[in-house]
Amino acid sequence: MKKTTLALAILSATAVSVQAGTITTDGPDIVVKTKGGLEAKTTDGTASFKIGGRIQLDYNSYDGVMNAVPGKDGSDLFFRRARLELEGHYQDWGYLMAYNLTDSGSIDQLHTTYMGFGDLAELTFGQQKEDFGLEDTGSSKWITAMERSLPANAFDTGNNVGAKLHGANDLITYSLGVYKQDIDGNNDLNSATTARFVVRPMYDKDGLIHLGVGYTTRDGDFTQLGSRLGVRGGEEGDGAGRIRARYTGGAMADELEAWNGELAASFGPVHAMAEYFDGEISGANGVPDIKADGYYVQLGWIVTGETRSYKTGIGAFDKVKPAGTGGAWEVFARYDELDVSDNKNVAPVQVFGETGNTATVGVNWYANELVKIALNYVHADTDEEIGGEDDGDAVVARIQYAF
Repeated sequence: MKKTTLALAILSATAVSVQAGTITTDGPDIVVKTKGGLEAKTTDGTASFKIGGRIQLDYNSYDGVMNAVPGKDGSDLFFRRARLELEGHYQDWGYLMAYNLTDSGSIDQLHTTYMGFGDLAELTFGQQKEDFGLEDTGSSKWITAMERSLPANAFDTGNNVGAKLHGANDLITYSLGVYKQDIDGNNDLNSATTARFVVRPMYDKDGLIHLGVGYTTRDGDFTQLGSRLGVRGGEEGDGAGRIRARYTGGAMADELEAWNGELAASFGPVHAMAEYFDGEISGANGVPDIKADGYYVQLGWIVTGETRSYKTGIGAFDKVKPAGTGGAWEVFARYDELDVSDNKNVAPVQVFGETGNTATVGVNWYANELVKIALNYVHADTDEEIGGEDDGDAVVARIQYAF
């Protein structure tokens, strides 16, 4: 029987059968790959389809300022992420669908990309990641530490519906997008504009040097700037577990503006990255502004000798591919800081912690291309007590299956 669709080819290739069969098409031949997931594509490159996703099971143990209950220890076992992804292309059009299976379920990304202008001018429409910051642009599957840094968390732009012009070659990566931020009380669209530019003065077999800058401006209702203190755990209390500045009594801001600078390098098994963020939300109706800034520095070493891969298309580090059957081992250290001390701790502004920092050390074992096991130790300090605590410690572990 002639199978004329890519979906039927995939179904036939994956079905369990006691008899051998033949797949034919009315077009180019189809190649089915199973390494690193399930992918099918035509030999002439006109069409492709891939099923992927990630499962991240975390265990966290934390105390002190990281806990919403002052003076107590806390712990949790939970799925940090569980996503199913479908992606592919037909001729000059690509697509990506990513769905969150955790909680009540939600669409993470759902977009289409026109690639007919070439690699330096692609257009993406739909629910997509806003490119702001090196660490945040990289996939959560392959960032070095389990949780992103304090300033990256504070200024995370997230995934939103919009349109983005982007492109890349070996020298540069750029993106410029306009997105939906929210709908205001008058049912008017609040929007965001986010831009990023990366240049690589060195990118060859000898190593990588990455320099970047980003900017975002956003309309909407904003009530705070802050971040969890290095671990996802007991941060849901009234001020506990987070360093932040926020409005009280229903006050809010109507605009956020932020920029960042990026620096990264990779030479063989050693890789390093650093970023600085600065931004503020502008108070509405005479309410004072809230400001925050912060930075992180991170150094990693792949003990078994592999080199961390890098994607020019997004301008960010990617996975570590083990060279041997024993997998790849990586150790790293990171220091980060977020400062909200410039804000006055008088109504309607409330400040928690003033300046917070974390020191994180960890080890990652890439058992193979799909499985990663991580163990991190995090120590947090704040200038001022939060809930009677000004420091805390956490041990966090993850087993990840990403395909």
